[in-house]
Amino acid sequence: MDKIKTLIVQELWWPKGRGGVLATHLITRMLARHDFEVRVVTGVKGYEAIDDVEFIYEPKLRAYNKLRLWLNTHALSRENWFRRLVEWADIVYIPRYAYPVIHVARTLRRRVVVHLHDYQPISYTAVIFHKDRFRSDFTRTFYYESHQHGLAKALIASPLTPINRLARKWVSQADMIICVSNRQREIIEEKMPEIRGRTTAIYNPLPNIPFADKRLTNEKILLYLGGSSFVKGFRIALKAIDEVLKRHRDLRVIMTGVKRGEVLTQNCIVYEELPHEEVVKLHATAYALLFPSICEEPLPYVVVESMLMGTIPIAAKVGGVPEIVRGSPAEDYLFTPKDIDEFIDKVGILLSQSRDSVVDAGMRLREHALRLFNEKEVESKIVNLFESLLSQK
Repeated sequence: MDKIKTLIVQELWWPKGRGGVLATHLITRMLARHDFEVRVVTGVKGYEAIDDVEFIYEPKLRAYNKLRLWLNTHALSRENWFRRLVEWADIVYIPRYAYPVIHVARTLRRRVVVHLHDYQPISYTAVIFHKDRFRSDFTRTFYYESHQHGLAKALIASPLTPINRLARKWVSQADMIICVSNRQREIIEEKMPEIRGRTTAIYNPLPNIPFADKRLTNEKILLYLGGSSFVKGFRIALKAIDEVLKRHRDLRVIMTGVKRGEVLTQNCIVYEELPHEEVVKLHATAYALLFPSICEEPLPYVVVESMLMGTIPIAAKVGGVPEIVRGSPAEDYLFTPKDIDEFIDKVGILLSQSRDSVVDAGMRLREHALRLFNEKEVESKIVNLFESLLSQK
């Protein structure tokens, strides 16, 4: 069988970006190990290279504002060299926001796979809130921006929401749409019934993270890694942490992505920026991860990494979180989103456990994650999906 020629177009590339970008990097490595000839077009110069994968730097993709990105990507899709690249490909893979490429690929009769790591086709901000009852994307965007960035940004962004209909139109043209959890797939299909029958849920591949050699001490440490983001539950975290610290004097909380002036509570260590490898080290002494998100998280890598490192996530029941912790020790520590009292109770229950119990639960949690995100199974699903699409020609 000839190698399957695959073109990946993504504006960011690892190590730039977050969970979804890392997932693309890992998936590309999977494809390269099989009968795929892969070429990547990206707007990042300092990308992490992959053996046998050709990278093409395209400055038009450096536009991190999605509106500018869509304009630039539309212009790129009309350039002869890029169209020839699309014609070369058997499959065009769009794992982020370069959606205008979908139209040119379909015009040239190429198979298209879109990988959704958020809710961009149905939400201008790419966010869907837990129990989202907004009647329009305008009101959802205004609510999000006003709480996340302030009133001025809300007044600017909200009128732009009709533009996002283009994202829905482009994505609906894809041959297959990959969601990263069953809950995300359910939400996407509910809002976009036109794509039913062309979606699948495949968990992201696991990053190579070893089990944290737990060195728990009498000083109990909790991690909050969500930054000052409103949708990640920063305000909820602050209220809960303040109350928990009153009840537990032997406690310390480490927070990342937060400015010092945003946290005044004593016994909180704040890092505005911290390299990923340093965050990984924090798990060695951590009793738990605090994850009070208020949005339908598709598949939060911060929770997945916590499971891998044997740190129990005390997490809100949002998005794909309940399905990935089901049957594990972390299931007992789920709480109702925005319910601060229940959140505090769950923290108290965990802190009442002995060090040996916490370490044992962490080891069982890692084993659960390794079974759930079985690398060979994830790789098989991705490869089979691409191969089956090509066989439909």
